[in-house]
Amino acid sequence: MKMHKLRSKIALASSVAVAAGLLLALPSAQAADTSTLQPTAKQLAAWKGKTITYYFYNDSQAELDVTKAQLAAFEKLTGATVKLDVIPYTSLDTTLQARLAAGNAPDVARLNNPGLYQNVALDLDVALGKNYKTEFVKGTTNQVLDPSTKHLIGVPYDLSMNGPIINVDQFKKAGIAIPTKWTWNELIADAKAVQKANGTEYAFAIDKSGHRVSTMFSNFHAYMVDANQKNVLSDPLNKRRATNALTILTNLYKQDYAPRDLWVGSGNKYASPSAVFLAGQVPVFFSGNFALANLVANAKFNFQVVPNACETLCGGWPGGKFLMAFNTSKTPDLAAYLVNYLAQPAQMKTMDQQAFWLPTRKDLVAQGITYPSRVTDMNIYLADIAATPAAAYGIQSVPTLTGLIYNNLRDLMTSVMAGKISAGDAIDQQITFIDTQLATLSKK
Repeated sequence: MKMHKLRSKIALASSVAVAAGLLLALPSAQAADTSTLQPTAKQLAAWKGKTITYYFYNDSQAELDVTKAQLAAFEKLTGATVKLDVIPYTSLDTTLQARLAAGNAPDVARLNNPGLYQNVALDLDVALGKNYKTEFVKGTTNQVLDPSTKHLIGVPYDLSMNGPIINVDQFKKAGIAIPTKWTWNELIADAKAVQKANGTEYAFAIDKSGHRVSTMFSNFHAYMVDANQKNVLSDPLNKRRATNALTILTNLYKQDYAPRDLWVGSGNKYASPSAVFLAGQVPVFFSGNFALANLVANAKFNFQVVPNACETLCGGWPGGKFLMAFNTSKTPDLAAYLVNYLAQPAQMKTMDQQAFWLPTRKDLVAQGITYPSRVTDMNIYLADIAATPAAAYGIQSVPTLTGLIYNNLRDLMTSVMAGKISAGDAIDQQITFIDTQLATLSKK
C-alpha cells in the first residue's frame, strides 16, 4: 500500500469522526509549535545528574524496546536519568493510586484513564505553552483538559481501535471465506464452523475489558453515556439492545465456546486471550491494533485483521493512551520535557511504526505513517474509525468516570458468566452504577 493511500485513509477517518468531536480536519496552516523543542543551556545545566521516574506499561515487547531506546536518547540529550518503572496493565491504576496516597508519585506516567488524575496533573499550558495542545488532532485532548481551566494536563500518546483478528490458516482449512463484512450472528457462526473444522478448544475470545465489549454494544446501537453526560443506557430501547448484545456474548462463554476461565478466574482485572490465540486454540480473537506487534513477533500462523461486525451500526470503539506529568515532581520542567520529547514527531512516528499505533499529532496524520508491515490490517482499523458512530465517543465526556464504567461492566459480565446473575440483571445494575457515578459530578 502506497503511503499516500494510507494517509488518505487516516484523513478520511479524521474527517468522519469530526461529528463525534474526536478528530478535526487539519487546518492549512499550523500554529507555532514545540514539535522540535530543544532544552536551553540553563535547563541542561539544571537537569544534569537529575533523576525522574517514568511509570509505564506496555502491550508488546516492541513498545518496551522503543521506549527504552528513546529514553536512552533523552538521557544523552538532557544529562538526566530516567528510571523506568514497568507496571503490569492489570494493576496500573491501583498501584499508581497507592503510590500517590503514599506520597511516592512518579514524575511521568503512561495512562489509560487520565481523568482519574486531574487533581495531581502538571499544567502543560504553563509548562509548554497554551498553543501546545493545538499540535494534536482536536478531540484527542478531550480526556486531558482540566474541566475548570480547559488547560492541557496530559498528552494523547496514541489512538486505538478495537476489532477482530482471525487465524487465516484455520479459516482456509474450514473453507470459510475471509470476511469483508459480517453481522454478529455470521461472525459467531463462522467462528463455530472454523472451530469444528480445526478441532480448536474455543471458537471466539475477547479481551476481558468493558472497553472492548462496548464495541459490540455500539454495533447493536446501544450506549451507556452520551456527550451531554447523560445515562442513556436507561432508555428502554437502549437497555433492550444492550441486554441482547450482552446475552449473545456471555452465552458464548457460558456454553464453553469461549475461554470462560480467563474471565471468571482472573478476578477484577483485565485479561487478554492473546496466548490462547497464539496457541492456535481459537480462530477469532477480539482485541485492538495494539495487539498486532505481539502477534507479529510471536504468531506461527497467518493472521489477519477483519472488519468489525455490523448489526444496526458498523465501526468499532475508540480509545487511546496518554502521557501525564505530575505536579509533585521536583523537576517539573524536566518531567514536562519528557512528555514533550516522547510525543515529538520523530519519537511518535517510530513508536507508531514499530508498535502499530495510530498517531495523535496533526503533522503525522497529514504525512501518513508508513508501517513496516501489516498495512492492510492498519487500513482496516482506519476504515473502522471512519465508520464508528458519533455516539461511541459520548462516554469520553466523563473522563473521571470512563474507566470506572468500563470496569464495572466487565465485572458484571464476569458475574453473568459465573452464573451469579442474568444479562438483564447486569444491565440493570450497570444503569444504577452509572446513575450513582454521574451524580458525583454535580457534587464537585
